[in-house]
Amino acid sequence: MEERINVIGGGFAGSEAALTLSSFGLPVKIIEKRPDPSMSHFNNSSGFAYPVCSNSFKSVEIKNAHGLLKGELSVMRSSVLKEAIKAKVKAGKALAVDRDIFSASVRKNAENRKNIELAKRDAGREDIGENTIIATGPFSSDAILNYIKEKTGKEFFHFIDSVSPIISRESINFNKCFIASRYNEGTDYVNCPMTRDEFDVFYDALINAEKVLFDDTDKEQFFSACMPVEEVALYGKRALVFGIMKPIGFDKKYFAVVQLRNENKNGTMLNIVGFQTRLKWGEQKRVISMIPGLENAKIMRYGVMHRNPYIDSPFCLGENLELKSENGIFIAGQITGSEGYMEAVLTGLYAGLSVYCKIKHKEITLPPETTMSGSLLRYILRSEKPISPMNANFGLLKVYNKKDKIFFAKKALRDIYEWYNETTH
Repeated sequence: MEERINVIGGGFAGSEAALTLSSFGLPVKIIEKRPDPSMSHFNNSSGFAYPVCSNSFKSVEIKNAHGLLKGELSVMRSSVLKEAIKAKVKAGKALAVDRDIFSASVRKNAENRKNIELAKRDAGREDIGENTIIATGPFSSDAILNYIKEKTGKEFFHFIDSVSPIISRESINFNKCFIASRYNEGTDYVNCPMTRDEFDVFYDALINAEKVLFDDTDKEQFFSACMPVEEVALYGKRALVFGIMKPIGFDKKYFAVVQLRNENKNGTMLNIVGFQTRLKWGEQKRVISMIPGLENAKIMRYGVMHRNPYIDSPFCLGENLELKSENGIFIAGQITGSEGYMEAVLTGLYAGLSVYCKIKHKEITLPPETTMSGSLLRYILRSEKPISPMNANFGLLKVYNKKDKIFFAKKALRDIYEWYNETTH
């Protein structure tokens, strides 16, 4: 019997890596410390792959880069994606999930596998041996970070991430809101419209609200796709009304619209779309109360920020996500420089396949450059200069014509199918 493979971290990447290896009949141990009281502001769930930031995994349409990535992950039999689809909530053309149902189901999937052992504790150096996958994400322990730093000889890069507030549905004044999706594509969002005067008052309060202060070293190191709403606002009013508060796609004309998306299956909680923030909690309540319909909003979870470390992957990792400096140690997830839930799933799945191939004495190659998966992995592993966090986008594809997205998407799905079959047989 093969020696048990340690997967450190039960997030998106770690869960996918473990479930991928398990599906090939290999014995796996997942080492995960949650629930942990020290993480109560972010994620103290006992589940796996808990979505700390948004509960949306973005578009499911293959003409969208995020939708294409999901299509490729589906072809590669992603277990985490399957659980997400089971736990989905109404969100138009996006895949959004009930966080608790989804996270619990991913853990249950692992618990039900006879060849997966779960260890609830902090991982240490003694857990890192031949064929170990480190997928500890943004909340990596000092012991793990110090181990990686020692082995690579490189300092970590980092960026700042933040999450949106969640409010109670029963506290919303629906006399001032309406339920709809843009362009009459369903009734999945609560919409809070604003007049110009209401927006101006809200905007002034937002940009002048008191923020949680950074260390000097953290200043301005935001990930562009998850920038706090108050930082976006500093670019001017147009940044909001042409961005997350755009009023288009509705039957009536408004100056601005704030959207809320279901947070759970029964719709009792909603998150404010695009309103990730680092405002102090009292200021969050004050500013949110200026949104029509949310004057008496009950905040179930306040927005918070966290620091995300990641390595210089092109320098530190081989093309199978294995540390160049330490044979048999693989890195997956956000710590590689990928950004996004499904992007983390991709690195976890690929790390799992890499370990599988290593054990079976097979050589793994990167997925084709015509695929979103292959293009994203190439960016992480082959960039000629230190990378910035990256999520799926068509700009990564070497050969692509935006006028015919469906053609290129279908080719990508065919190519990933052939690559996956060749890799796993």
